[in-house]
Amino acid sequence: MAQLTFIKFNITSVVTGYRAETKSGVYTILRHNSRFLLHVNGEAHGKPGTLASCKAVAQIMEDEGTGNVMTTPPQDTVTGATTEDLATFINPEKTAERLMGNMGVAADVFKGERSGSQLVLNKDTHPRIQPANRPSMNTEVKPVSGLVAALTRKPAGSNPPHVIVEARAGTGKTTTLVEGLKVMRGLPSKITPSEQQAAVWAQLKLSTGAGTVCFVAFNKSIASELQQRVPAGCDAMTMHSMGFKAVTRQYRTVKVESNRTAYLISELLEKDLRDLRRESPVLLDATEKLVKLCKMNLVQCVNDEVLVELASYYDIDLCTDGGRSYRAEVFSLVPQVLERARDVSKDSRVDFDDMIWIPVVLGLPVWRYDLLLVDEAQDLNRCQQALARMAGRRLVLCGDPRQAIYGFAGADAESMPRMARDLSETPAGCVTLPLTVTRRCGRAIVAEANRIVKDFSAHESNPDGMVSAAKYPGERKTMGGAETTNVPWEKSYGPLVEDGDMVLCRVNAPLVSQCFKFLRAGRKANIQGRDIGAGLISLIKKLKASGVDDLVGKVTDWADFEAAKEQAKKMPNENKVLAITDKADCVVMFTESAATVDAVINKIESVFTDDQTVRGVRLSSIHKAKGLEAERVFLLRPKGAECPHPMAKQPWAREQESNLLYVAVTRAINELVFVS
Repeated sequence: MAQLTFIKFNITSVVTGYRAETKSGVYTILRHNSRFLLHVNGEAHGKPGTLASCKAVAQIMEDEGTGNVMTTPPQDTVTGATTEDLATFINPEKTAERLMGNMGVAADVFKGERSGSQLVLNKDTHPRIQPANRPSMNTEVKPVSGLVAALTRKPAGSNPPHVIVEARAGTGKTTTLVEGLKVMRGLPSKITPSEQQAAVWAQLKLSTGAGTVCFVAFNKSIASELQQRVPAGCDAMTMHSMGFKAVTRQYRTVKVESNRTAYLISELLEKDLRDLRRESPVLLDATEKLVKLCKMNLVQCVNDEVLVELASYYDIDLCTDGGRSYRAEVFSLVPQVLERARDVSKDSRVDFDDMIWIPVVLGLPVWRYDLLLVDEAQDLNRCQQALARMAGRRLVLCGDPRQAIYGFAGADAESMPRMARDLSETPAGCVTLPLTVTRRCGRAIVAEANRIVKDFSAHESNPDGMVSAAKYPGERKTMGGAETTNVPWEKSYGPLVEDGDMVLCRVNAPLVSQCFKFLRAGRKANIQGRDIGAGLISLIKKLKASGVDDLVGKVTDWADFEAAKEQAKKMPNENKVLAITDKADCVVMFTESAATVDAVINKIESVFTDDQTVRGVRLSSIHKAKGLEAERVFLLRPKGAECPHPMAKQPWAREQESNLLYVAVTRAINELVFVS
């Protein structure tokens, strides 16, 4: 075999190139710190920066040469291209375009020609290019056999354990991780760490040599904020963004289509999507929801038993109001849609679930970070857990298992315990660290939370805080029903509430009635969650009522029928019954003083919002309040809407209710008021 030699040259003071020639072409590795770009004959090889393209080039080099690497003289300021260096250079991270700012510089360098042992650069075209700092011909040549193995080999002692950080409410988990990354990079921190924070930092410092770091955030806005806070060279993105990058590297021209599943159903049934929405809305809706849940839960074997369980647990309606069941059609269609969804090349489209699911089920090459930090890890579904393991050599998962409240929406309620078990079985192992000292809640509020979560304490600088009680407005009967008492609005909690205060409730119907009371009193008020309003509007349109009175009758009948159907099951879902009743009660609340069905819909649209900055009283379900806080929080607990809710009887349901109460209590900074 012909001997293969890499020649090092400098492009700028911080950009270095390594060039090798074989009988099939010229291969160049461009290095900027720990980032790289591969070029073949002056053109980018595949997608810039992918580990797959790097290995492909390395394999060609091994096939055609001995894999020798020429090092630079000892006095050179840039270290030579040893085997270990190459393993660092070839690192799946960002593309050189972002790091260099001007790919034209590199492009012209790669078009230079060889003259004997010299590399002729186009210095005239780009003055920034400096003369090559080339090794002399008597430089020692070290044999490096097995270049592919070198690219993937882990240096000795490079496997510190994965980390689970159990961070209670308001304990500053994001600040702890961001400042810890700064310390890991040798930068000063703006805080003096507590003993618990110092333990987290000590673990992060075990990854000091990490060339690539990413912080995964819960949503896009948080990711954008984090990108401004993390040290230079660290990424911040959502899980969807991470997965989508793998998809686009594989399929190049793929586009996002939020209705992709609906279009695939239309394709498989050979029916126009508009006709399906008009003629078979239950079939379409149920199939879309089950496909989504199969992706989120990473269901491998899709059969009737699994689909029955998913449909029951997640409250998926398989019947029309007239009683016609679409179960057989839906259960037959779901596996077909999932199989078709794998073939992205056929339609060059993905939806938001596909961004995570496709890389996992197809095993696509995923950008693999040396250190991957994941926030809100308690809310990861099974598919997100799998992607996180694909995308990080070392994982730091941060969250609060006692704030796992999204099981109804597809999140894995056992996400953090499951990941802790799985990571403990890896060669690196896993350690669990606590963050239990809150800087948010007053001492009295922490004491209230201790009824639910014992390992939760207030920082010494926290205020005393206050926990009190107030009355819920309206009529109620005394014990035995002999007498009726009335609490007028002016003697209830209502006049105590100020703009900026938060009013929480386990269910939505009481929030609707209370929001109207605030509005009638001349106060600004809104309810968090436009999707809740959208769900109510969808139900109203489905009932096709001729007027307001007809709507009240139909929604009541609908609730009675759906609740009875659920209760008749061998293992009824208490949360489903509660959601049915709550939805019907909300619709009835909105019919008050409305002259037409359209007026009801307009009222719904005017009350619900996702804007957390709107002035006035903020009303919210506990689910929607997660991640928020307020100086004063009023927790509504009218009869039938208490938290924990009396309908919760299954052990898992009672645990979720306990978590909800903990979340509600810990939204308060200075004052918590129980309203019952």
